[in-house]
Amino acid sequence: MIFLRTYGLIILLVILITFLHYTHESHLHELHGVYKLFFFLPIILGGFRGGKAGGLLVSLAVGVAFYPHAFISSCSSCGSTVDKIIEMALYLGVGLLTGTLSDHLLHARNDLQHTLTEKSAMEAELMRSTRLAAVGQLSAGLAHEIRNPLASIQGSAEVLADDFDPQHPKGRMLTILMDEARRLNAVLTRFLEFARVEPGERESFDLQKEAHAVADMIRHHPEFSSVVCNVRAEAHPHRAIGNREQIRQVLLNLALNGAMASGPEGKITFSLQNRANQCWCEVIDTGSGFTSEARQQFGTPFFSTKTQGTGLGLATSLKIVQDQSGTLEPGSSALGGGKVTLKLPLAPAE
Repeated sequence: MIFLRTYGLIILLVILITFLHYTHESHLHELHGVYKLFFFLPIILGGFRGGKAGGLLVSLAVGVAFYPHAFISSCSSCGSTVDKIIEMALYLGVGLLTGTLSDHLLHARNDLQHTLTEKSAMEAELMRSTRLAAVGQLSAGLAHEIRNPLASIQGSAEVLADDFDPQHPKGRMLTILMDEARRLNAVLTRFLEFARVEPGERESFDLQKEAHAVADMIRHHPEFSSVVCNVRAEAHPHRAIGNREQIRQVLLNLALNGAMASGPEGKITFSLQNRANQCWCEVIDTGSGFTSEARQQFGTPFFSTKTQGTGLGLATSLKIVQDQSGTLEPGSSALGGGKVTLKLPLAPAE
């Protein structure tokens, strides 16, 4: 089917021109010189559509079709034997030349498209890096300026709360004030973590062991104790190179996000495997999965699908992993839930 779409018109042209050659044998001999020139049309089309191989194929087909008329039948307008050989050589040369030029044009277009794609990716990464740097500086400054007065507000609220019963209207207001102060302090802590993340010391560590440790944390978490959390791994060591504590922080953040997305009866699975020179850990949940916008904005500060989310958790995790020569990629699981794949350099076999 693809062959017919590519060469269907060319085959029809070759058949039509050959038919004119053979049917006008007995009269209108002066038209045969024109028909020979018409053969260049399908040859050029074959070169443009099929490259060097297409030009060569069509030129050979034209040569086969022209040969009986030129060398077997009596053709007064075909010229001498040398002229006929030159004519067939021209068919072959035009086919090869057209096909070669077409191949070069196609390669140049592909190279240009690849260059433009790389340029767009580099520009997007540069904009993201600039944004992250600006957010980091702003975060550090804001956290420093806000944290001290916030501590005073929280301490004052705790002192005042001692004078009122928790059921008293003012007691309830002070409880809300303390809760919100603690939540704001947690946000500021994430700001500082994002601004001050450093790669840390890298070493070989057991990624499967860290996945089991995080799974235990999720099982004993007061909010997600009903969420099923399992680790699935191939039967060989899964040792990666990186900072163990920071990677555990990344896995915990991914697991908590997955648990929130999956709901009380959800399921989290850590799937580990070694691919080439990388150690993979897929964190799979049974939630609704990533939207197209969430995939595009993955790791962008202040983008979050959660009501009170800041997006700094994923941004920090992405920064940690990239600083350790790894990647963090969003995707979809086979069951339709969300999946984030952590890829780290694989440690050499001991």
